[in-house]
Amino acid sequence: MDKFMHFVEDKMSPIADKLGEQRHLSAMQKGFMTVLPLIFVGAVFMVIANPPVTADMVKSGGVWSIFSGWFNFATKYKMAILVPYNMSMGLLALAVTFVIADNLATSYSMKGITNGLTALVVFLLVAAPANYLALADGTTPLLMNCTYLGAQGLFTAIIVALLTVEITRFCEIHNITIRLPEICPPALTNSFRTIVPMVINVSIFYILSLLSSNYLGMSIPTLIEKVLATPVAAVNSVPGSIFLCAFMLLLWCCGVHGQMVTMALTAPITTAATANAALVAKGQAPIFHPIFMTLGIGFLGGTGNTLGLCILSCWKAKSQQLKAFGKATIVPSIFRISEPALFGAPIMFNPVLMLPFIANGLIVAILYWLACSFGLLTAPYLLISGTYPVFLSLFVYCLDWRVFIFIALMIPLTLAIWYPFFVAYDHSLCKKEEATKLAEEEA
Repeated sequence: MDKFMHFVEDKMSPIADKLGEQRHLSAMQKGFMTVLPLIFVGAVFMVIANPPVTADMVKSGGVWSIFSGWFNFATKYKMAILVPYNMSMGLLALAVTFVIADNLATSYSMKGITNGLTALVVFLLVAAPANYLALADGTTPLLMNCTYLGAQGLFTAIIVALLTVEITRFCEIHNITIRLPEICPPALTNSFRTIVPMVINVSIFYILSLLSSNYLGMSIPTLIEKVLATPVAAVNSVPGSIFLCAFMLLLWCCGVHGQMVTMALTAPITTAATANAALVAKGQAPIFHPIFMTLGIGFLGGTGNTLGLCILSCWKAKSQQLKAFGKATIVPSIFRISEPALFGAPIMFNPVLMLPFIANGLIVAILYWLACSFGLLTAPYLLISGTYPVFLSLFVYCLDWRVFIFIALMIPLTLAIWYPFFVAYDHSLCKKEEATKLAEEEA
């Protein structure tokens, strides 16, 4: 174990440090960390709106009756409870566009806010263009499709943020700007310098958006989703499902919502669960379909089974960053909400943490397949959505008490996988914090 930890620290940490110095990746990392408060706000209200019980569980009484008040409240006011979620996580891509552009522009010693605003306008233009719609009552309200303003539009947000800053930088380097006399106030000069690059950015992306809509019949974000989904085929087979799990996890590592991109490919889950429900109703045993493996990547702490990382950060972290990270993410992780861990560590664009993130997801998914195939666990026949706590998350799919043993075994396994990478990353952060402290003292 020590040799492996030294290997991770000596070989992978330098790679992570080198990539961390790359301005585009650094801008993305800083951007995702900046929007962390939005994710926490959304997570809190998502948990409140989705109690870990169903109506049938509450009616059955017993231990489930303690959730009756929460369940009734959430059922009655669910739409109202989810408004803060929709206005935080539901606008995540919008916020990410601005902060990534801001950080990248700042790294070039350009005006961060103006570049962020340019990226924001362009992203809205391609992802949620406003159109007038004539209604039956004679009114013509201006409407926007908000589908891609949340996590589903993250990849588009990243592309737009990076490209708009580079286009603006090209314009400034080649003096494609409006220059006012030096006597003019700096604020006015900076505003006029932004006009031409902004017009060029808006024109380029608007033309591309029109071409995509008129000739391909889809928006740019939809086109990006189609391109990302194309390489994945034959998903309802063991090799196909393993590949799909790996693809989803890899997308998350790149800042893309893996489940959203592959949503069409995971649709067989519903059909398979419905077929299993019919078998159970007839008194027959449900069948394990390989597509169910995609559920296994998120049993413990959400996508990538990040609970282990959060536990280690609370328990073993020496760096201030991971100590704070652990305290902030442990509760969302228990409720299988992984975004705080993904954005907060961060796992995205972090080679040291990406490998155990992918490994944990795949290993638990494969072991889940093996356990069901050998009859050790009942295959899912109920697809009840909700942010259930770790031990309940799998139970509600099959109502098989043996899943508690399975989850209990998976926790130490995932902790062991996370541990060497956690130690190496924590040590790296300690060095950085010590260097920062020394620099501040010398200053």
